[in-house]
Amino acid sequence: MSVKKLALLMVLSCASYAASAAELAARADLDYQIKPGDNLSKLTNELLDSPARWNEVARYNQLPNANLVQPNQILHIPLAWLKNYPAQARIEALTGEVKLNGKEAHVGDAVVGGDKLETATGASARLSLPDHSSLSMLEKTEVHTKQLEQKKQGNFFNAVFRLITGRIDAVKQKYPDGQAPLRIQAMTATIGVRGTHFRMGQEAGLTLAEIENGLVSFGDEAKAKPIALAAGEGSVSDGVHPPAVIPLLVAPTFPVLAAEFAPDAVSFTMPVLAGATGYRGELASDESFQNIIAPVSAEGSYIKLNNLVEGIYHLRLRAVDSHGLQGLQALQTILVKLPPVVIPPAPPAPPADFPIVSPSRPIVSGGQMLTGWSDIHGYQYQLQVAATTDFAAPLQNVTRKESFWTFATPATGSYFLRLRLLDGQGGVGQWCDAVSFSVH
Repeated sequence: MSVKKLALLMVLSCASYAASAAELAARADLDYQIKPGDNLSKLTNELLDSPARWNEVARYNQLPNANLVQPNQILHIPLAWLKNYPAQARIEALTGEVKLNGKEAHVGDAVVGGDKLETATGASARLSLPDHSSLSMLEKTEVHTKQLEQKKQGNFFNAVFRLITGRIDAVKQKYPDGQAPLRIQAMTATIGVRGTHFRMGQEAGLTLAEIENGLVSFGDEAKAKPIALAAGEGSVSDGVHPPAVIPLLVAPTFPVLAAEFAPDAVSFTMPVLAGATGYRGELASDESFQNIIAPVSAEGSYIKLNNLVEGIYHLRLRAVDSHGLQGLQALQTILVKLPPVVIPPAPPAPPADFPIVSPSRPIVSGGQMLTGWSDIHGYQYQLQVAATTDFAAPLQNVTRKESFWTFATPATGSYFLRLRLLDGQGGVGQWCDAVSFSVH
């Protein structure tokens, strides 16, 4: 173990993050200037976590008289001795079914100590912590908020979450030692962090940790000194055997992808990566992955993204090894565009007053059917879809002003589409020849 990792481990492995007064002085003190009207009773009640703490403050500042303070005098007070106040996290974004204490959660909801958050299949939620760190809950995850505190003075925050099941992805803002500790407890191990990007999972009795960057401590503090994990390292705890450092798989390489995909054709095969048993990741609408749309999962190397509409997407993927650990992530941008609708030219108008117009053969677009036709100025359009050529029992019967139409995809089978013109004053044109199409 390197000297740097050993030093970090000595700091982070303390279960309570307690330290002596001398250590705290070197790390995180509040410099408080005595104001007119301050007295010992006011200072202890408003600043300190215990009235008995004043004697320690007096010794720490080497006051000649512990019962006397003067205006403009500077007191150095370790942040850990200051009074704790309840803090709040907030839900910044969510997708799908997310529950806060058993009820539907909403963006902007406050999360406090004792709260419980759950995400359903395909859902996700992102919390903003008091120190501006973020904690993203992926699908099928349950997290309990055990502790959220902050000091009224200075930048001192303390957050403890318990991961019951599922996976989280956290980005922890870095503060000086002791000012903003974050701990994530799971079934068989705890992660203690200061500033880092890490993931943690609780799956089938195993607690997993994966470090993208930074340094963390990982292990069961009650049984043994936690190990230190650096960027590119992970570990698995089963509650029985001591956790070991496991190198994570490298970031995967994407194949050369098409410049754009149709909504129902976003799929590709990842190149061979030694040690990979599958892939996990997320699809988002933004490069920073603040707005996750859906989880991505593949047991092999074939990746398929379903139910997309036209737009630009951002995909991050991680290879999964035989331990169940997810490796370093790779990013890819994907463009989804609707294929152009081929509109047949309008046939010559018959001698009648109304021209006859034929629609294009419907195509699948984002889970619906899309058709279009030549626009004839001054008319409306009536369209019907049926399972038989006599249209005795139309499945769809609509009137439109626009020269295109999207409609719900019917069940698997063969169908027919026809169109005629209306003049809006009761005049009706002739139906065009039926256009056949199939749904597979």
